[in-house]
Amino acid sequence: MLLIPKAELYIFRLINELIMKVIFNLRILLLPLLALGWQAHGQAVPALVSLQKEYPGQQATYLDLRTDLTVEIRHDSVQVLARHHHDMLHLGDESAGYAYDQVFSSHFSRLQKVEARTMSLVPGTTDKYKALKVTAFKNKADVQDGVFFDDTRTTSFSFPAIAPGARTITDYSVLHPDARFLLPFYFGSYVPVRHSELTITAPKSVVINYKLFNAGKLPIKFSKQEQGSSVVYRWTADNLPAATRDADAPKGSYYLPHLVYYVEQATIAGKQQQLLGGVPQLYTLYSDFVRRIQPHDSPALKQQVAALVADAKTPEEKARRVYYWVQDNVRYIAFEQGLRGFVPHAAGLVYERRYGDCKDMANLTTEMLRLAGLPAYLTWVGTRDLPYKYAELATPGVDNHMIATCELTPGQYTFLDATSRHTPFGMPSAFIQGKEGLLALDASQSKVVPIPTVAPARNGTDDRSVLTLDGTGLRGTGQVEMSGYAKVDQSYALDGLDKVQEPKYVKALLERGNNKFFVDKYAVQNLAARDQPLRLTYDYRVQDYVQKLDDELYVNLSLERPLAHDRLDSLVRHLPRTSEFAHTDHTRTELVVPAGYEVSYLPPAAHAGEASGPLNFSISYERQGDRIIQSRELTVNYLLLPPGQFGQWNGVVDKLGAAYREVVILKKKKT
Repeated sequence: MLLIPKAELYIFRLINELIMKVIFNLRILLLPLLALGWQAHGQAVPALVSLQKEYPGQQATYLDLRTDLTVEIRHDSVQVLARHHHDMLHLGDESAGYAYDQVFSSHFSRLQKVEARTMSLVPGTTDKYKALKVTAFKNKADVQDGVFFDDTRTTSFSFPAIAPGARTITDYSVLHPDARFLLPFYFGSYVPVRHSELTITAPKSVVINYKLFNAGKLPIKFSKQEQGSSVVYRWTADNLPAATRDADAPKGSYYLPHLVYYVEQATIAGKQQQLLGGVPQLYTLYSDFVRRIQPHDSPALKQQVAALVADAKTPEEKARRVYYWVQDNVRYIAFEQGLRGFVPHAAGLVYERRYGDCKDMANLTTEMLRLAGLPAYLTWVGTRDLPYKYAELATPGVDNHMIATCELTPGQYTFLDATSRHTPFGMPSAFIQGKEGLLALDASQSKVVPIPTVAPARNGTDDRSVLTLDGTGLRGTGQVEMSGYAKVDQSYALDGLDKVQEPKYVKALLERGNNKFFVDKYAVQNLAARDQPLRLTYDYRVQDYVQKLDDELYVNLSLERPLAHDRLDSLVRHLPRTSEFAHTDHTRTELVVPAGYEVSYLPPAAHAGEASGPLNFSISYERQGDRIIQSRELTVNYLLLPPGQFGQWNGVVDKLGAAYREVVILKKKKT
């Protein structure tokens, strides 16, 4: 499978970490607060029994989630000190699962102080507490999968004496030395929240802007007040339900209510400066990162490019050779440390080392394309983990990846992501489909362009097999070809398997009929040929599959039944469902009618779903000589399936399941 680079260029890498590691792994979401607790805000802690009744089945609730930000001008920079506080009341007997907590920090989010304590109820009381301070804090590097070096660190700890009625309170402060890299504020959490609040205090010379996402009808209150030489911005929300969790849902930023805030302008050293606000300001920041690339001349790189494209007849062939060379010869190793997480290495250095992260590989690809005489641009892009567009949020949180873009003809862009080793030329990596790219045209000019979604017809499988009866079993010989992203996925899965692992994987990949399926022989072709379909030829057996009754044989030619039971219950599932890519799968199954039998029943053709809908299929049967042929086409046509389309999806699934149950009946000829 693909290793998606995790925000090595952008600060919202930490946000994704919070969502993935915290919300969905049931850790404590370290959102906002002031250094005071619930009672300090003039409210008594609600009675345990009443909250247990209010939140049946919930193990805990946050009484308070708060963040207090103070914006300051320090020398020639704008810094932000964030004070966070959360206060959780434990409700159930199984709430000890929330005893573990951790705080993230990095070069751009520097942990200043952390304190934690359990407020344990004094026996015989309902409102008196004894404080039990946490004394053991563990600090360690937090390296993500696929990242060679990461300057993110975690400070982890566990609360003592967790029981119904106990409160666990965390207070910590973080210094953001560059106000352009701030974390969003999430109002809710994975447990109900009684009160959530964000406060920003900034000098009058600083302009704060913000954007709310997924707020809907959420009753968020906002106020803005001047206090002396400062302006105080405050957002509050009360009585928020626990966040919904569903399998295969998009990242939390797609549906959780949150606020992205940023410093738009500030007066520094007597001059007003525009920090963020639009794409031009964002590109000024990114262009500065590119300007910081340390020169590294490499005659060998120039010679390599000249040799690569020497006999190429077209610009496309030149670009293809460059792209495949980088994929084949440069190893992806992510590296994230301070500004090094934003500034690429020089192309010559990456070429000589033969490794780099996404921005290094993008810079090398771009430079090689330019050396080949082709227009090419460094390109920032947000993967599908992020829901934002540049027009609505031009901050470093809008993107988390870097690629190269080649303009083979004016206005026609080819997106090249060499970190996706098996992706063929002409296709963007699957995880940036439908997103936008910010192209670096020159040192001062940029352009936002859409990245296409690859049509289902370019992805999928074409599986053809011929079956003969063997008693009550079947013997078959077949060939399956996988194209587009289907091939990319399986190439990653097959690449590097040894002689013991590969047969097991192939058997699981081809399995059909029942659990008495055996692969007798197979061969893999075109694994490394990106422009050719991945091909598997195979011989197989399925035992005890054919049903026999008197002089009739019943054979179901739908040996594989994808999506047969894939109904989506809108009463249970509330979030959209994601798909890595849209695809169309073709299956052609031929059954040789055995001597002495005739066809008694051939199922009717079946089809359902619109071509523009999320799911459609067609299944047909025909007789050709001594063979019965079933042809099936199944198209899954979505990247994000909203709940409003669940009913349409289910209607097609029901008809598909019925079509799968149809059987061919063979009857013994009378003599």
